[in-house]
Amino acid sequence: MIQITNTNNQLRIVDSGRIEFYKFEEITNVAWNRSAENGYYVLVTFDSEYFLRIELSRIDNQPTWTNNLAGAQAAVIQISIWMNTAVAAITALLTAAARTPNFLRPTGSSGTITAGTFSMSFASVGTGNATVGGMILKPGETINFDAGALNNTLGAVAYDTTTIGSELIIITLT
Repeated sequence: MIQITNTNNQLRIVDSGRIEFYKFEEITNVAWNRSAENGYYVLVTFDSEYFLRIELSRIDNQPTWTNNLAGAQAAVIQISIWMNTAVAAITALLTAAARTPNFLRPTGSSGTITAGTFSMSFASVGTGNATVGGMILKPGETINFDAGALNNTLGAVAYDTTTIGSELIIITLT
């Protein structure tokens, strides 16, 4: 028997212990058809012109996907909903967003850049050592942190400019 699910925004098919995953964003067409020998099936076509035939008589975990016209239509509609949800989630992750730059120039104080920023930069511009994230930052040194793609964010980072002559320029993107 075959089990079909939407797992991790992918079409997951388990057939006799063999597990396969198919990316929804690569699917170009989902349709049902009827064969003379086995009844109804769903045909999934991909960008690469690869196709997948799913016989409804073999599916045992989707109760509405019965081996008849109503079941075939239910299967096509459900896979379409899964595709739409998956593509919408990927689009949301990849959608560009304006970031707000923030500037600080601490001297003679300590503090923390809170978690949730997309990037941070610390430049030691004073005559004394500053401390960033527990590491000494000597005059003239700069360190940068970037959370990477897909809306990742950084954790909190503490800084200290209480040493005489220490001063930082801190830039964050939120």
